[in-house]
Amino acid sequence: MDDTLFHPGERMVQERTGERAIALLNGRNISAHIPAAASNFVAQQRWCVIGAADEGGSVSASLLTGEPGFVQTVDELAGLRMALDDPHDHLRVAAPIGTLEAGQSIAVLLIDLQTRRRLRVNGHVASVSANLLDVTVGQAFPVCPRYIQKREPEFDSPDTAWPPALPVAGSALDGAVAKWITAADTLFIASLGPSGEADVSHRGGRPGFVQIVGNVLRIPDYNGNSMFNTLGNLAVDSRCGLVMPNEDGVHQLQLNGRARVCFDVLDEAESTGGTRRWIEFTLESWRISPLNRPLRWRLIEASPFNP
Repeated sequence: MDDTLFHPGERMVQERTGERAIALLNGRNISAHIPAAASNFVAQQRWCVIGAADEGGSVSASLLTGEPGFVQTVDELAGLRMALDDPHDHLRVAAPIGTLEAGQSIAVLLIDLQTRRRLRVNGHVASVSANLLDVTVGQAFPVCPRYIQKREPEFDSPDTAWPPALPVAGSALDGAVAKWITAADTLFIASLGPSGEADVSHRGGRPGFVQIVGNVLRIPDYNGNSMFNTLGNLAVDSRCGLVMPNEDGVHQLQLNGRARVCFDVLDEAESTGGTRRWIEFTLESWRISPLNRPLRWRLIEASPFNP
């Protein structure tokens, strides 16, 4: 089994949890190219999540939306191409999209809420312009459907929310932001490996699964694929960013800060699903910004895996 796929932080968490053998088994799904069977899946998506560090070193996650086909596989499955179509000229307000540079590490998560399929792609920016983003694939792998709430897009909603309000930012969790967080059943977290390699992953649960304690968010770490990409990254670099879509389908809440992994926590309410692990995210700043295109979803079914 190839253990070079995992860096020291990931291996440390795998060993501590006793799940190293499972991680090595699941690691066989990691490829240096987009799986051929996923090419059509990529082209069908209406949105994706981008993870990267900005020019100041802060790690951010952003939502990017478009019509099906705005993301395509290129270079015989060795790359992704994204059309940065922004009819409302708001794309550049959503860090880190506006600060990307060629050669920079980047992570892309493609996720279909209707089928609960997702594909993670980590690599580097090949080129970026006002209209196109090309990504060279370093690693690509499908991820299990657990904790994804099933949703379907709503196409008949009138586009009356545009233009949205200007971005709002702060450094403390006020009432409106706290309400947004505690109502969420989905979030995405971007992190960095020991060499600065970006990663972005999905977290889901029942509304309220994220707990707020002062300026700290507690995010439970449920059982997953045992590779511990996010937890392994946080073990070596505490910088990370979160993003949560809003129910209105127009705005996203981006949070930047630092996080640590807590093991063997006291969990009498079993909020971690039995793992007794959570991520403690300490907020440094938050920002509410509009999506480049509105994307509204209707909840069909909560994940049957939610604790």
